Amino acid sequence: MPKILFTNKDIADYYDQTEIHYRRAWDLEASLAMHYGYWREDTESFRDSLQHMNDALARIANIKRTDRVLDAGCGVGGSSIFLAKNYGCQVTGITLSAKQQASAKANAEKEGLENLTSFDQQDFTNTTFPDASFDVIWTLESVVHASDKQAFLEEAYRLLKPGGRLIMGEYFKKESDFSLKEDRLLKKWLHAWAIPDIERRSSFEQMISKNGFQKTEFHNITAHIRRASWRMFYGSFFMTVLSGLYRIYNPKVSYFADNHYKALFYQYPALRKGLWKYYLVRAEKK
Repeated sequence: MPKILFTNKDIADYYDQTEIHYRRAWDLEASLAMHYGYWREDTESFRDSLQHMNDALARIANIKRTDRVLDAGCGVGGSSIFLAKNYGCQVTGITLSAKQQASAKANAEKEGLENLTSFDQQDFTNTTFPDASFDVIWTLESVVHASDKQAFLEEAYRLLKPGGRLIMGEYFKKESDFSLKEDRLLKKWLHAWAIPDIERRSSFEQMISKNGFQKTEFHNITAHIRRASWRMFYGSFFMTVLSGLYRIYNPKVSYFADNHYKALFYQYPALRKGLWKYYLVRAEKK
């Protein structure tokens, strides 16, 4: 399939147009989560799995109370609020969506965490923060949207203090070549989520090293997100019916709202075929 690039406005529109879907089917109201769940042996519910993803990232990040964290691609503030509440650290969240910025701020205020959190509308590949502003840069399923992931890594390195940690929850595609059929399957998922493409682990590891990061770790947690992937797939059948009915009465429905169910469907067969895996990544600035 031809390469598709999404503008910052496209990405913001995707989240603004599909937020209602996350509220209805992904526990957004309570969990403030717009990411896959992490299922452990002791996970009792879907809501627990969403928190466990934050737990897993925070554990490899070794978050401390004294850390200043940049939540790059903060959504409605879920991870920022989780970190401030559970670790007492200072968190700055940035998003491309003005709607998400307002929601994140309101959600933090509801929790009484406005003194530990702040939220801004910025592009994480080109921020206004001074050099060496943060101890941790936290990204959870957000860098996947970047057309230029090299630009993100350069900015992350600039923003981190010496010894600072870059922490990511990220999708990576298989190392071997794709057939035309496999490529089409993967892109049917990604493009409906305003994701242009995903990197191979090997190429991304080279980019990280090239930008000066060291002590890089890749933790394959694909087995832990399979239940969440299946949940999306199962829910896509219900969403297909709703989307069809909505389209009848709203023929001018937006692209992302109309196609969201396709992403929920196609991500699971792509996972089953081994076309992508889910990793937690940690790297340090020299």
